Amino acid sequence: MANLPRRKFLKTIGGAVVVSALPDVLLATQSKSPAVAVFWEPGFPSIQGCNVTLQQALRNFNVTLLNEPGLIEQLDTKRFDLLVTPYGSAFSKRAWPAMLKYLRDGGNWLNIGGVPLSRPVVRAGTEWRAEPKQTTYHKQIGITHAFPVRTSSYKAFNYVLEGGLKADEVYELYVRLSSSNNEPDEAGSDGPHEGIVHPLVMLVNSDSRPAAAPVIQIDRLLGDFAGGRWMLANFRGEIEPSTIADLAQRASQGANRFEVRSNFASYKPGETPIFSVELLRPKGDVEKLVSEDCTIELSNSADHVISRLSVPLKAEDTKATGSIKLPENVKLTPGLYKLGAKLTSQPNHLVHENGFWIYDEALMTRGKPLTVDKHFFYRD
Repeated sequence: MANLPRRKFLKTIGGAVVVSALPDVLLATQSKSPAVAVFWEPGFPSIQGCNVTLQQALRNFNVTLLNEPGLIEQLDTKRFDLLVTPYGSAFSKRAWPAMLKYLRDGGNWLNIGGVPLSRPVVRAGTEWRAEPKQTTYHKQIGITHAFPVRTSSYKAFNYVLEGGLKADEVYELYVRLSSSNNEPDEAGSDGPHEGIVHPLVMLVNSDSRPAAAPVIQIDRLLGDFAGGRWMLANFRGEIEPSTIADLAQRASQGANRFEVRSNFASYKPGETPIFSVELLRPKGDVEKLVSEDCTIELSNSADHVISRLSVPLKAEDTKATGSIKLPENVKLTPGLYKLGAKLTSQPNHLVHENGFWIYDEALMTRGKPLTVDKHFFYRD
């Protein structure tokens, strides 16, 4: 654990992160706040990192600063709800086994800046030395490659985050979310999906087409890392303290999957859809998230709300489920319909969107049919 005087002013952490006016090792004193471990070492290099003031960002959390020995000795999912690594691509090579164990135990993680785990850093006497860029470490957690995207020709489209950020360069990550193959003897076979990747901020081009995601959320639902939520701010630039606080709050809640769906993708006119809702939380205690009913809104293709339904959820262990039938007095004409589900019984609302069709005979007969030969399908 870092041994800091009560009013120590830390003006440089690798030239990027600033922590000031720290009361011992706590940045917040609220007993019910998430317990956060922040890796901190004097002179540790920040590589491809972000400018951020952690003292302001984490003031509502119960924060412990851990140096390299402290990270090795104390990092544990029973003690900490979240690990924050603020040095961009740089990380402690000596502390890597402790970090990997924490993540495999379902630990939550927020990495600020760069390509996570791509630049191992070792102590060389009284200084820190960064090793060359490599993929050895982040491949162990399913991040296979990273590709830089210059942002000068793109604009940000904020999905859900509070605050803001400025990305000078984004590092797009290739993430593998399956550790086994359904067909082991076949090269390239798919496997069970062990997680979900959500872009929280997107960069779009002049045609509003998504081009890069500077902030992503990875929820690990199965496998070695089940239960962990990873927030990766994979860019170089600046990020506001309120955005860091939002990311830390979201990450500390752990992984979950919230879904709404109809029992069929398409219905014939006159048939009545049934909607199902499922919430999966690998760490259990799912009943804490479902103290209120789930709300489903049904909209048509013009985004006009046709029906609003309240669905009670039955919680058991790691899963909560519920279903409801569309009332008979709601008549659906042919076309596309959208489902939007909300669960508002936790700090950050859970939302999910889906859809279904009412079969449209006129639409299906409007185009030309596909043709086929022994090699291909053809469309004129």
